Amino acid sequence: MAKLELRQKAKETLRYLLDDYGEVIYSSSDTLKEGDIYLMGLNPGGDGFTSIGSHIDQMLTRTDNSYLDESWINGISKYEAGQAPLQKRVTWLMEQLGYDVRDICATNLIFTTSKSSNELCFGLAGICWGFHESVLEIVKPKLIITFGNAETSASPYFFLKSLLKGNETTIASGHGKWVCKSFNTEINGRETCIVGLPHLSYYNPQGKTEVVDWLKEKLRI
Repeated sequence: MAKLELRQKAKETLRYLLDDYGEVIYSSSDTLKEGDIYLMGLNPGGDGFTSIGSHIDQMLTRTDNSYLDESWINGISKYEAGQAPLQKRVTWLMEQLGYDVRDICATNLIFTTSKSSNELCFGLAGICWGFHESVLEIVKPKLIITFGNAETSASPYFFLKSLLKGNETTIASGHGKWVCKSFNTEINGRETCIVGLPHLSYYNPQGKTEVVDWLKEKLRI
């Protein structure tokens, strides 16, 4: 699928959400190409600053990466661009795997903005998935890394596991009883590994060498 087709597909698939606050792709337009990794959070946080329709219009010319170039607010704390804990953890993890986060296609399962998951309509995941399928046709990742792996609807990993099925394996996360999860499946005719990490807003992967090595092994598919 060509990039121009992708924008039209997005407007058709997300037509009921175009006026809602939200963001579609967290990375620059340069990441809309084949790549090994697809990053997926749950949904954009905060009050929202743009509509989904406007974000789609800017998608093919976007140069910013939300994990590097945006100043995020967490509670009452406002961080310098790229310095929020979640941003730093994502950047560190990609570096450990041998990648620059600026080169990774990044998004969220659900595109609408909410201040917390309690305010989020999880039924929107089914609508947004149609657009993810179109992006995945372009990116063709070996690995989809999701942030949040609880066995609830508030987890992007749980949504993908319920939708795509597969035999799950787990390893210790290095933090209490939390675990990292994965399963292999087929998306658009290609074998893909889905990984669910504990949400990086709470889980710090730094120093968890066994988790990093486990992810590296997944990339050798």
